[in-house]
Amino acid sequence: MTTEEIGQQLPQEPRLPTLRELLADVALCVLLDARSDGMEFEQLLTILLEAGVRMIQIRDKSASDAVLLDRGQRAAAVARRVAAAALITVNDRITVAAAAGIDGVHIGADDLPVPLARQLLGSKQLIGRTAHDLNEARAAAAAGADYLGIGPCYPSTTKAFARQASREFLRSTAAEIPLPIFAIGGITPDRLDELAAIGIQRVAVSAAVTAAADPAAAAGRFLEALSRRTVRR
Repeated sequence: MTTEEIGQQLPQEPRLPTLRELLADVALCVLLDARSDGMEFEQLLTILLEAGVRMIQIRDKSASDAVLLDRGQRAAAVARRVAAAALITVNDRITVAAAAGIDGVHIGADDLPVPLARQLLGSKQLIGRTAHDLNEARAAAAAGADYLGIGPCYPSTTKAFARQASREFLRSTAAEIPLPIFAIGGITPDRLDELAAIGIQRVAVSAAVTAAADPAAAAGRFLEALSRRTVRR
């Protein structure tokens, strides 16, 4: 028996899914701030992952790189323990994403361009990009972004916006851009049908889940409603 034949008979290690393959199954991303205390952050994160959330974006404009690095490392450890398939990303801070060893970064128009972010993170990590119009969405896709966040779709209690995204922009982006697209800004479960009607079946939320009296139940309502829709792109 040749070495090749012996190798073929040995049990093969199962192939782990890539981050992009995991992203394909995500319909809900929850934006989680750094919290005032690391243990409080871990507790809320654990609650969300145990409730079935499979994508977390750590987003806190006021937190230092040191604090976000700590939260990123904590999040990676919690995900390994609670939900190995969960994706952990951070908003804006590309160096934090690289140093913490998490799954990716989400950047906006004022951050480094996608190609430079890719040079810093490497080919495996996820890069999300915010788009406020169709031209930005096209440019982000052409530059190599893995997914888009588009909006703001509705008035938000978390962040003030000068204007809301038009329904035509949302509809055109969903129809044209061949990437996972997350609607953001004031999303609540009762608004999912309207978004689905214009072709958007993924959402990113913050206060609607994290500020709820029962975050697990709030996340569950989103997940249950989103599960009734087919999400693949």
